Amino acid sequence: MADSGGPADREKPVPSGGAGLRFRLLGPLGGWHGEQPLDLGRRQQQAFLAMLLARPGRVLTVAALGGGVFEEDRPPSRPRSVLATHVYRLRREFRRYAAEHLLVTVDGGYRLDLPAQAVDVDAFDFLVAQADEALGAGERPRARDLLARALALHQGEPLAGLPGRHAAELRRHLAERRLAVLETKLGLDVELGDSPCCLVDLQQAVFAHPFRERFRALLMVEFHRSGRPAEARAVHAEARRFYRAEGLDCPDLDALLDRTRHADPAPAGSAPALVPRQLPAGVGDFTGRQTVVARLTALLSRPDPAAVAVLAVNGLGGVGKTTLALHVAHSLRERFPDGQLHLDLRGAEADPIDPAQALATLLAALGLAGRAIPADPVERAALYRTTVAGRRLLLLLDNAADAAQVIPLLPGARTCAVLITSRGWLTALPGAHHLHLDALERSEALDLLAAIAGRARIQAEPEAAAAIATACGLLPLALRVAGSRLAADPTQPLGQLAASLADEATRLAELACHPAAVEPVLALSYARLDAAQARALRLLALPDAPELALPAAAALLDHGLDGTRELLETLVDLNLLQSPAADRYGFHDLVKVFARQRSTRQDSPGSVTAAFARLLDFCLASARNAERTAHHASRPRRSPIEATTTAPGLAFHTIERANAWMLTQSALHHAVIHRACQDPGLPLAGAAALLDTMGSALFGCTYASTVADLAGHLAAAALARGERGAEALARAVRGGMLWHTACYARAGTELGRALPLCEGRELRGLRARVLQILGRTARMLRKHEEAISVLTEAAAVFRELGDAEAEGLTLGELAVNQAECGHLAQARATATRGAELTGGQLSSSEALGRFYLAKVLHLDGDLAPALAEAEHAHRRLRRFGLTDYHVAAGSLIALVHLAAGRERAAVQAAEETLPLARQASGKLEGHLLRTLGEACARLHRTDRARSCLVEALGRFRQLNLPWEAAEVERTLHGLA
Repeated sequence: MADSGGPADREKPVPSGGAGLRFRLLGPLGGWHGEQPLDLGRRQQQAFLAMLLARPGRVLTVAALGGGVFEEDRPPSRPRSVLATHVYRLRREFRRYAAEHLLVTVDGGYRLDLPAQAVDVDAFDFLVAQADEALGAGERPRARDLLARALALHQGEPLAGLPGRHAAELRRHLAERRLAVLETKLGLDVELGDSPCCLVDLQQAVFAHPFRERFRALLMVEFHRSGRPAEARAVHAEARRFYRAEGLDCPDLDALLDRTRHADPAPAGSAPALVPRQLPAGVGDFTGRQTVVARLTALLSRPDPAAVAVLAVNGLGGVGKTTLALHVAHSLRERFPDGQLHLDLRGAEADPIDPAQALATLLAALGLAGRAIPADPVERAALYRTTVAGRRLLLLLDNAADAAQVIPLLPGARTCAVLITSRGWLTALPGAHHLHLDALERSEALDLLAAIAGRARIQAEPEAAAAIATACGLLPLALRVAGSRLAADPTQPLGQLAASLADEATRLAELACHPAAVEPVLALSYARLDAAQARALRLLALPDAPELALPAAAALLDHGLDGTRELLETLVDLNLLQSPAADRYGFHDLVKVFARQRSTRQDSPGSVTAAFARLLDFCLASARNAERTAHHASRPRRSPIEATTTAPGLAFHTIERANAWMLTQSALHHAVIHRACQDPGLPLAGAAALLDTMGSALFGCTYASTVADLAGHLAAAALARGERGAEALARAVRGGMLWHTACYARAGTELGRALPLCEGRELRGLRARVLQILGRTARMLRKHEEAISVLTEAAAVFRELGDAEAEGLTLGELAVNQAECGHLAQARATATRGAELTGGQLSSSEALGRFYLAKVLHLDGDLAPALAEAEHAHRRLRRFGLTDYHVAAGSLIALVHLAAGRERAAVQAAEETLPLARQASGKLEGHLLRTLGEACARLHRTDRARSCLVEALGRFRQLNLPWEAAEVERTLHGLA
C-alpha cells in the first residue's frame, strides 16, 4: 500500500503561467518566458501592462486604462492611439513566444488572457489561501511555512518606479497585504516558539514599520516568554514615547503590559481566556440552499480580507434566514477560534434592542464586568472595537431592524466577520455584501417535507405533497408547520391536509402547529408598517393576478405614479412585495393571503369597490388605446354598448408595445372582470367592454378559450342582474372566441342567444356584429346560403351606421360565401368593394380586406393576382400581430402555389407557416398539413405526404370537422 504522506507531501504546487509566460508585480515589474526575460518597454508601457496583469481575463476600457496609466496633469492628446501603440509593441514581444493571442482587443478595450497564477500576485494569494486552510485544520506549522513561501515572492517594492494612479494604488495595496501576512507569520513564530530568528525578524519589522502596533505587541510577548521582561517593558516604553510624539495612544500595548506583570500573556490576536460559543443549535434537517450556503461560506472564509466581512441576508419572515445563518455559522466555527457571538436584535418586534444595550450584551459575552462597561454609547462602542481587535470572531446578528441599529455593532478588526439577518434590505450598511433569500425551489420544498414527515409518505402521495408545497408557497416555515402536523399524525393522508390548505380563507389558520405558526410571523412585519404602506399592501393583494404594473397599482391606490413607486418600493425593501422587474410588483402567495384577510377586517366594502372601479376604468381606457394602436385604426372602434371612462389610460406608440401590453395585462383584465361579476357595485357594461378588447387581440387557442370561459361567466352575471347590453356583448365575444377555437356549433348557439338581446337602436351595431360572426360560423359549417343572408343584413346595418371598415370586412366574408356558391363575378365585385372600404389607410382592416380579396381570386382561379394579394396581406397581418389571420394568409399562399402547379413553392410556404399554426389554431394547422400532404404527393414524396395527411385527419376529427375530415380521407384513399 502506498504511503499517504504527511503535511509536506500534501502540499499543492504553485502553478506556473500558460504559454510559458510568467510575470512579477511583487517587486519591479518583470516578465519571463522560461528563464528568458521579456522586453516590456518603457515605464508607461509597463504601467499599462501592470493594469492588465492585475485583472487577468477582464476587459478594461480605454477610459479606465487611460485614467490609471497617464499622469492626471499631463494626459496625451490622443490617449487611444498611445494605448494602441503599447498594445502593438507588447504583442510584438509576445509574438516571439507565440503568445500574442493572449492580449485581446474587446469592445473598445483590452483584455489579457492568462491562466491562473501566471502572475506572482496570484501565486501569493494561492499560498495564503492554503495557509488559511491549514490554520482552519489546526496545522499551524504548515500554515507558517506556506506564509513564509508567500512572503519570499516579494522582491522589493511592488511596481517600483512605475507612473500612474493605478500603479500607486496597487503598490499601496500589495504592500499592505504583505504586512498583514507578515503579522500573521510572525504571530505564528511567537506562538510556536521554535524560530531562532524570531526576535531579529520582529525587531526588523518594528524598525521598518513603527506605526504597526501589532509588531511591537509580538516583540513584547516574545521578550517576555524568553525570560527578558525588562526588555519587554523597554519595548512598551519606546512605543509610548513614539506614539505620544505623534499624538497617538497605544491602549492595546498598555493592556498587554498589565497582563505581562500578572500572567503569561497570550500573543495579541490569539484566543482570549473566555471564548464565547453562543450559537444556538442548528436544525438537523437543514435542506437545500447549496448555492447560497456556498456563497456565504466563501465570503466569510476569504483569507486575509482587506476589511471586516459583513454579510446581510434579507428576506420575508419565515423564509429561513435564521436557519440558514446558523447552518453557515456552525460550519465555520473552526475558522473563528476566538469565538462566535449571537444576538437577536428583535428587529421585527415593536421594541427592537437599542444599539447601546446590544453593545453591553456583547461586551459581557466577551468577559467584561458590568463596571468596566462605559455608560456613554460612543465610549462603549470604542471599547467593543478594542476588545475584539485582533481576534478571529464571528458575530451573528439576527433579526436586525435597520442599518442604524447594526452599524455601532460592527467590529473594526478585519479578523472578524459579521453575518446579519433582517426582513428588509439594509442598503445603508457600509461595505456589506447583500443576499436576498427567496422561497425554496420546489424540489427542495419536497425534500424538506420528506425530512420532517418521512420520505415514504411523500413518495406514496406525490401529487398531494406537491399541492401542500404549493399551498405553503414553498416557504420553509410553512413547510415545517405542515410537515410537523403530518409527523404528529402518521395516519393522516397527505391528501386530507392538502384539501385543508386549498381553502385560502382558512389556510393561515391551518398553518399553525404549536409553537410555530405563519400568521404571527407575517403579523410582526405588518405591524411595523405605517398607514399608507398597510393600505397599499391590502389593496394590491385583492386583484387575483400574479403581478401589477405600476400604472395599474397607481390607479388602484388613487395615487400618482411617482408617489406610488416610492410607496411600493418601501414595501419591496421590507420584502413584503416582490419586484420581478422595474415597475412591476407581486406577492409571495402567503403574504397575499395574509394581506387579503387583513383587508377583509380593515377595509370597508365601499372602499374596496371604489378601488376596483378605478382599476377597471384605467384598464378599459388603456385597453382601448392599445386596441386602436395595435390595429392602426384612424379612430377608436365604436363601442357596441355604452361604457365611458374617466381615466386617459396609457398611450402606446407602436403596434408591438400595444400587443405586448394586451398580452401581459390579460391576467389582470381577467381578474378585474371576474371581480365585476362578483361585486354589484362595479359596472358590468365596463367589464363587458374590457372583455371586448380582450377578444379583439388573438394570442392563440389557449388565450381564446380563456376569454370564451370568462365571457360565459360575465354573461351569466349580466343575466342575473338584468343588464341586457352587457349580456349581449359578452355572448357575442364568447361566440367569436368559440369560433376561433373551431367550436362552430357552440359558437352558433351562443350567438343565437345573443341576437334577440340586441333589440333597440342603441344596440344596432352589436346586432350587426353578431350577424357577421354568425355568417362566418355558417360558412365553416358549409351553410353558405344562410351565411349570405345574415352577412347581407349585417353589411346593410354597418352601412346605415356609417361604419365603413366594419361594412368592408363583412363584405369580404360575404364575397367568400358567394364564391363558394359559384357566384364568382358577384363575389369578385363584392370583395373588391370590401377592399375599397377597408383600404383607406394602413391598418389591420386594410390587410383583412386584401386577404378576403385574395381568397375570392383563388376560388375564381385568378392565381397571379390572388398570390400578390395574399402576400401583401401576409406581410401586413404579421406586423399587426393578428396571428390567426397571419397563419391563414400563409396557408392561402401555399394553396395558390399548389393550384398553380408550383409544388415546391407550396411545400416551402406551408413548412414556413406550420410552426406558427401549431400554436395558433388546430383548424389552420389541419388545413396546412393537408396542403403540405397534397404537395408532397405530387412530388412523389409518398411517406411525407401520408404522414401529413394522417396528422391532418386526426386534427379535423379531434375538432369535429366532418367535411374537412372526409376530404382528407379521399385524398389518402387516392394516395393508397
